[in-house]
Amino acid sequence: MDQDTARLLFEQGACLVVLDAPTGIEFGVDLETWETGPLFSGLKMIPPGIHYTHYRAVDNKERGNGGGSNSGEGRMGMQCGFFHDFAQGEVVVRRWDPQTEQLVVVATPQVDREEWLRSLDPRLGAYPVDGAVGSGGYERWKRLTSHVTPALLSRILPSPDGCFSSATGSAYEDEEMEAARKRLAKEYKKNNASGSGSGSEGVGGGPFMEHTSTVDDNDRFGFTAIDVRHSFPRNAEPGVITRYGVDKTWLLRSLLHSLWNDDAGQLLGELQISFLVILVGQNFSGLEHWKRLMHVVLGSSSALEDPGLVETVVAPALGILRRQLDECPAEFVALVLEQDSDGHDGFVATLLSAFVLNLYECPQENARLEASVDGLRRFLRDRFSWLLPTGKELQEEADLEDGEYAPQIVDPSEIA
Repeated sequence: MDQDTARLLFEQGACLVVLDAPTGIEFGVDLETWETGPLFSGLKMIPPGIHYTHYRAVDNKERGNGGGSNSGEGRMGMQCGFFHDFAQGEVVVRRWDPQTEQLVVVATPQVDREEWLRSLDPRLGAYPVDGAVGSGGYERWKRLTSHVTPALLSRILPSPDGCFSSATGSAYEDEEMEAARKRLAKEYKKNNASGSGSGSEGVGGGPFMEHTSTVDDNDRFGFTAIDVRHSFPRNAEPGVITRYGVDKTWLLRSLLHSLWNDDAGQLLGELQISFLVILVGQNFSGLEHWKRLMHVVLGSSSALEDPGLVETVVAPALGILRRQLDECPAEFVALVLEQDSDGHDGFVATLLSAFVLNLYECPQENARLEASVDGLRRFLRDRFSWLLPTGKELQEEADLEDGEYAPQIVDPSEIA
């Protein structure tokens, strides 16, 4: 951090005071994480804006008295955290609750504020503007949250204080439970029809009750579950169902209007929040929402012919994806982002290949998108050793696969 930046943050930066923090908990802000020492009391010089504070208890039996690095033994608590929009010069106070192992909201002590902060100053770590080994942590964070607003956080995060953990639920858990109930009910009927069922009626007078969520309503994300399979108008004609079953443009426009009041920035903000919820929040509700949003945006082939949607949704989303992938270890991409809801791998690769082919076949020229795809192709090759085919290559591959079943023109005179 240069002297001018340090001086500015010292004068205008916010503070997060953590009272009664035990030695050796895992504590972080935005993309950085540390293990706390015996004098830790929070952070200072936090740039104004939205930041994510995360933490977890670590019960390491071999830590000893030195508070050194984790040996890998002992118990690690569930990760918890909260987003907060820090105002210039704001002081946010949290206290460690040893019973719940969470940071709870407390009021600023009724003492002379300047004197109190001065006494805490030696125990407040400076916000890591430059990140680990000069990786530019704050600039990276700003790029990852460029469309996130306080209003969007208020709508999506659990009430009343926005705190969430790895176990915080969403509508997607309800969806999974209902799907599992239906699969079990179908199997039950099949077995009984064949005479192999046990005959047990189960609990409540039937084998599989309607699923009712048991998750605390105050510990749920406000993600609206998006069904990418029903991406066509109600009572649509078969031809329309066929078209928009593949092309998600109707669903994209419908969601933009009904969920985000035609404000594309909110959609892009949810893309960013849902990704951060899984990357740093370690909660898989964010993963499912992120995948479905990406599927809708990049799977909307007709949207490539709409300059408005390209400019406000598609091109920005492609840029967001590039920046997000740049933050991911290769193992995270392979084991998390690439897995679809059925456990098959290749989600991102398949989605991008389909997008590239749609762009190639689009009758309207999209120089901005083509340049973005070229840059993304180079990035994927250098970062992950992925080979993203060109549109021409994908089309030739599709033609070869369809060739055996393609219709053929036959001269009637040649028919015996």
